[in-house]
Amino acid sequence: MKKFGQFFSTIFLIGLIGASGYFVYEQTLSPCDKPLEYSIGRFDTQFGVSKEDFKSYITQAGSVWEKVLHKKQFIYNPKASFKINLIYDEKQLTMMQKQKTEFGLSAVEDTFKKLDSEFSLFKTQYNQKVSFYESALAAYKSRKSAYDAEVAGWNSRGGAPKGIFESLEQERYYLNSEAQRLNNETSSINELTEELNTLLRERNTKAAEYNRVARDYNRKYNGGLEFNQAEYTGKGINIYQFSNKKDLILALTHELGHALSMDHVENPKSIMYYITGINAETSPVPTAEDLAELNKVCKI
Repeated sequence: MKKFGQFFSTIFLIGLIGASGYFVYEQTLSPCDKPLEYSIGRFDTQFGVSKEDFKSYITQAGSVWEKVLHKKQFIYNPKASFKINLIYDEKQLTMMQKQKTEFGLSAVEDTFKKLDSEFSLFKTQYNQKVSFYESALAAYKSRKSAYDAEVAGWNSRGGAPKGIFESLEQERYYLNSEAQRLNNETSSINELTEELNTLLRERNTKAAEYNRVARDYNRKYNGGLEFNQAEYTGKGINIYQFSNKKDLILALTHELGHALSMDHVENPKSIMYYITGINAETSPVPTAEDLAELNKVCKI
């Protein structure tokens, strides 16, 4: 019996050492060393989104980080304890909007979004105008080159027959007219460039004011503006608000970033910027700041 007791003690000690070693090993793991299993928790239907679509949006959001990590990081498991919830909480949204209004954030936010929208629309129209101009200029240069070559050829032969001469004269009139039109278009584009730069400066000034007021708001209410639409709780993700599919995917991508232990970054164009929704009309693409933060926590 005595020997058996010693043997049992030895086994227990080995087990204790093994458990201790496993604990140390667990402490050295990064948040990306093992997949995060999740399930759908509370699912309110007032948003008009099906559960299958919601699962698809979560998959799309997770793939943004998975493409960088080159592995499957987020796995759906209906029994997983990490819950992603879609919560229609009108009272909470009303309360937070009231806080923002009282703090003066809503007015700044509305002005910024209006300027941002005007700038985006103006820039789109400007880019189209420049694109048309560049195409017309390329066509003009090609046609002018062909005209010059033909004129030079006929001049070297002593002149062109009457019919060809008249045709070349018509081409010359057209090219002169097109050159004048392109010159006028250049002046117009230069004026638009000045307007675009002015609008961009106004937009950036209002964005800086918005960011400053938003930071003060966050300090006062001890929360981030991302809680307007979503939050990461440590045990799951709650989605409260979104305006469209892209907005929802961006919010999910942001919160899944938090689930990987990523913090906020300072670039307004980043997924992990503390104000979500500003770039909701574009598909989530990690910026250099996002990638640096992901590298910091996942050591990729």
